Amino acid sequence: MIHPATPHASDIAPADNYLNRGKGVLSWLLTKDHKRIAVLYLISITLMSMVGGIFAALVRLELLTPGGDLLSSESYNRSFTMHGVVMVFFILIPATPAVLGNFLLPIMIGARDLALPRINLLSWYIYILGAGFTLYSLMAGGVDTGWTFYTPYSSTYSNSAVITTALGAFISGFSSILTGLNFIVTVHKMRAPGMTWFRLPLFVWANYATGLVQILGTPVIAMTIVLIALGRGLGFSFCAPNTGGDPILFQHLF
Repeated sequence: MIHPATPHASDIAPADNYLNRGKGVLSWLLTKDHKRIAVLYLISITLMSMVGGIFAALVRLELLTPGGDLLSSESYNRSFTMHGVVMVFFILIPATPAVLGNFLLPIMIGARDLALPRINLLSWYIYILGAGFTLYSLMAGGVDTGWTFYTPYSSTYSNSAVITTALGAFISGFSSILTGLNFIVTVHKMRAPGMTWFRLPLFVWANYATGLVQILGTPVIAMTIVLIALGRGLGFSFCAPNTGGDPILFQHLF
């Protein structure tokens, strides 16, 4: 009896998946696969977390002793602010929806992809653009207003790179808005037959609710950042009390 030869491991063709479907850098940079876009987000957010972690380490090292041994007061404020800006706008807000949501949500509802794959890729490019502005402001000296950009210091008195840092946060907000929009449309329109609303996994509900918050809340934060830019660049007095503005307006909106 002749037994068929056992195929060698090298003779078995690898299964087609999101990692080997298309080769080269362009296949990743132009992809519309939700899993690949999730990986792109994961790499980008990990790199930004390293930047934020460096500033956190500087702050903690400075706090080891009461005196200003490592950083001056101005450098400490800038390190503390840049840590907050990076961690909040480029890690805390986008991390779970953009990485885990992108990767898992279509799978959990039985969809082949998100409803708007091109917009999904666009949201990643917008994230990269916003991160670029923020890193540029870091090289331009950073910002010392605190990550909340509280006025009137940020809109009038600070001599740091407020506009470019705020612009980076403003641009990244559009990435969150597009991601939230994509999740809402996908859950409404692309659920598998029989996947009713009350059969949705809790993770899908969480990302759906997050999408609503991203669409409703992020534009309000964007408006407050625009107020800062108008105040610093064009001299508008929305938040400057000496010219009739009110800093509390900024705090309410933010």
